[in-house]
Amino acid sequence: MVHSQEPGGGSRGALATVRHGVRRFSAHQNPHSLFIAAAGTFFAITLIIDITLHRADLQEWVLWVLVIFCTVLALIALVLGELFPLWIGLMCVTVFTLASLYFLGPLTDAQSAVSTAQELPILALYLGWFVPRPLGRFVMITVTALFVVVLVINPAFHPDGDLGVPSAVQMVVVGLFCFEIGSMLWRRSEKIIGTDLLTGVLNRAGFMKHLERELQRTARGGVAMCLVVIDFDRFKQLNDSQGHAAGDRALADTVAILRGGIRSGDAIGRTGGDEFAILLDRIDVRGADQIMRRLLQESPHPWSWGIAQVRAGEGIESVFGRADTLLYDSKRRREAQ
Repeated sequence: MVHSQEPGGGSRGALATVRHGVRRFSAHQNPHSLFIAAAGTFFAITLIIDITLHRADLQEWVLWVLVIFCTVLALIALVLGELFPLWIGLMCVTVFTLASLYFLGPLTDAQSAVSTAQELPILALYLGWFVPRPLGRFVMITVTALFVVVLVINPAFHPDGDLGVPSAVQMVVVGLFCFEIGSMLWRRSEKIIGTDLLTGVLNRAGFMKHLERELQRTARGGVAMCLVVIDFDRFKQLNDSQGHAAGDRALADTVAILRGGIRSGDAIGRTGGDEFAILLDRIDVRGADQIMRRLLQESPHPWSWGIAQVRAGEGIESVFGRADTLLYDSKRRREAQ
């Protein structure tokens, strides 16, 4: 029996395989790994250009070592993808800082200094975007101080030098500007990752992160704090009878009341479909219960709640477990009415 094959079927299959591989590769990456890979590639290309020019004032073996380092770094970032660890990134910051200090020093020429000045914003952007605060700011201040010392020493940046003082000032200002841009990107990405799109409050991951941080603070300072867990009453009936759009409106409108009725230092998060949690700072159970009763009177949809005052050294699971137990008791009483 003779089997016929559709023309072009093999090429389409190969193309589909390539597309699948590209999708898998892209899914394996994150902004951190892609940034490191792009920066490593950029630095390697810049160094190869310097080697091609073969200026006598530069040690060629230093350039080749840096080219190999940047190339290997870019490959490691792409291979590890989202698993690329921050400690390797910080190690790279150290290497790039030392290399930049060398190229900005008095032993090299003005062209090397200008090339390095074009690369410094990338280093500053990385520190602002990917290195957590306050470590990123501390490292940036340290790096900037080292650059200032080298710029002062290098005659090229003196008032009568080839580059002059304005070039040095511009280099420092641009670096600091890029660091602040990176910090803004970090804050924006953190907000997007930790925010519930429907209600605008923290999502479960964002709230848990905030709660963990506050529990550590409470353990150190002994400040009174209450966790309130909320579950909407008869919410499934609302969805079944009026549709999910009505349920979404009920959630959004009710959460707007909750947000307006708590203080700016308190936090609210959506921990499930119709489940929310509120962390009330510097308040005991009695005060928290009074707030909840007042907010329930203003709410467009009924809900039940449970309150647990945080104990010294208590973990997330424990305080949530106590609050959930009280919530279920309250819910059973309300449903029995």
